[in-house]
Parts: sequence; structure tokens; C-alpha cells
Amino acid sequence: MSIIHKGYAAAPDGQIHYRQHHQVGGTPLVLLHQTASSGMMFEQLMACLSDVYDTVAPDTPGFGASFSPFQPLTISYLAEALYVALTALGITSCFLFGHHTGAAIAVQMAFDHPAFVQKMILSGPPLLNVAQVEALRAGLKPFALTSDGAHLTAVWQRIRERDSSLPLPVVQRETLLTQWAQSAAQETYEAVFRQPLAAQLATLTLPVLVMCGENDTLRTSLEPAFALLQKGQKTIIPGAGPYICDQKPEVVAEIIKTFFCAEQAGVLS
Repeated sequence: MSIIHKGYAAAPDGQIHYRQHHQVGGTPLVLLHQTASSGMMFEQLMACLSDVYDTVAPDTPGFGASFSPFQPLTISYLAEALYVALTALGITSCFLFGHHTGAAIAVQMAFDHPAFVQKMILSGPPLLNVAQVEALRAGLKPFALTSDGAHLTAVWQRIRERDSSLPLPVVQRETLLTQWAQSAAQETYEAVFRQPLAAQLATLTLPVLVMCGENDTLRTSLEPAFALLQKGQKTIIPGAGPYICDQKPEVVAEIIKTFFCAEQAGVLS
């Protein structure tokens, strides 16, 4: 039976909540979530990986049960807070998997601490052009409570529109996590927009796999991100959308296992 333990680790401005599955030893695998989710999105994936990797899934500051920052958010700040918390857990080197915003944070962490990350998978890396940023920014709405609860249904519908096949329990989880995050979600999107992601990707010398579902909202970022990598691979998951870790955890787990054991660069089949 796979048991996921939870706890808190110290960061400079507060505590980082994390989920951890510790069973097999070896190089740990750190999983970084999207906005406005939490490490909860990885629980199925952690179970699928439990025979191969010890996994840690922290909640990014401002999300889940981690502390809420009082200063303006940047990807550099978020990456450093998570890095400090992970080292407080005794992790000195790791494999890294980041999904959407988690991919942006993963790149920043590898850029700032290259010896810390051995290999990295970026799921839906948010390498955005100006038009994409403007379109996404136009869709961001300031967090506000409404007496009729319309703020709840608005988020529910937005998540359903991203992927109409998403199971309702996942829609509810993501709706509630978005409400809990409040303004941190919009601030983190803005932090992603400001990150010099392309320049950082081009400097990385570690092996990196970029991947996404064929229906992911960030699908068009895949090839541009891959083209910047010095040691890159890429793969596309047929029929998958932006919630692949919930809907296809076994497929994602096999990609993870294959890549972190492989040496050859190119397209992962």
C-alpha cells in the first residue's frame, strides 16, 4: 500500500507544506504544481511512481497549505522558497518535474542552483509570446467575493472550459484551491509573464524533457521551448489536456521513468 505523508518545511518567510512518499531511496523526484492547484494534483502520480522513486510534492507559497507571501511575487522568489524548504528536508540533489507554472519554477530553480537538479521534465512549459500573454492577461479577473456565490461558479465554469472531460471531483478540487489562493493566482500568472524563460532555457546544460498533452492549453509552447534546449527531448501525449497528471497518471509515470533512466537526446517515443 502506498502511503503519502504530509508535513511542513521551513522557508525564509514561512512554512512550506509538502506531500512525500518515501520508500525506495535513491535520487528523489520533486513535483511542482500548476496555478492555482497544490501538491494534491500529484497524489495519483506519486502512487504510480512509488515503486521507483521517493517523491516530494510541495505546495508553492500562496497555494495549498503553504504560507502566503506578503511581498510581490516573482518566479525567482517562489523557486528560492521551495529550494530552501527542500534542502531543509535533506534533499541535496534531485530529479525535477514541473507542470505549467511548476515548469517555470523548475527552470528558475535549475538556473539558480544548477548542481541541485540532475534532470528535469517540463510539462506544458509556459514559453509565451506577446500575443499569448496579452490574451491570458485579459482573462485574469481580480479575486472578489460575491453575495450570490457567482465567484464560485465563474471559476467552476472556467475550469470546465479548459477540459470538459475533467471529472467533477477534480473540477471541485481545483475550484476550491483557486478560491483558497485568492489573489496569489493572478499574481503568480503575472510573475510567469515577467520571467525571462527563453533566456534561462537556453543556458541549461542538464538533460531536459519538454512534454504536454496534445490538447494542452500550452501546446504551442512545446516546439519553441524544445528548440532552445542544449540537451532536449520532447514528447506529446495523444488525447490529453492540461490535467494529464489527474487523467493519465500511468502514462505520465512511464514517461518519467523512461526519461530519468535514459541518456540519449532526441524525441521520446
